[in-house]
Amino acid sequence: MLRLLFAALAALASLASMPFTGAFGALGAFTLFSWVFGGAAAASAPALPLPNLAVALPDADRLVQARDLERGKAKAADHILKQSPELQVKIYASMSEDDRLTADLTLLSPDQVDWLMNLSDAQLKAVAATSDRRVAAALAGEHNAITAVKSVNQLEPIEEQSVLARRMAAFRGSAFTVAPPSHALN
Repeated sequence: MLRLLFAALAALASLASMPFTGAFGALGAFTLFSWVFGGAAAASAPALPLPNLAVALPDADRLVQARDLERGKAKAADHILKQSPELQVKIYASMSEDDRLTADLTLLSPDQVDWLMNLSDAQLKAVAATSDRRVAAALAGEHNAITAVKSVNQLEPIEEQSVLARRMAAFRGSAFTVAPPSHALN
């Protein structure tokens, strides 16, 4: 490690003792020396003026055209957002938490908005990844439209026993015997 340090110092010393005439000149040697030590001599030099400033600046027509293009993009985004409730739900589900506060949910009913607000982050990721058809089915209240996400107004499933489970429970119940009363054992 010390050899590397001594080699670097020797190289800098030879650079400093180099005559200032030649390939670099005085300014070049100073710039290289300051660049090695992290100085900003090369970056602090002023930029050269442009020979023809009018050619370098954009035209007024191009600025107007760019402004109109951005307005058109904003109108297209608004149109897409107001096109279908499924799209509003998917865009809401893919937004960050801060952006969700300002999301437009005008096409959704109050029940649908309540359903959407009560979804967890993992469920929102699942909603954002599903197709429009499945989101529409979930908004309509179709049972299990989206995997691991309840649909709008979907009730808790009622646990129903299968025939086999009922028969097993009946068999186990018949095997239980009643303990004799304690006075019979004496």
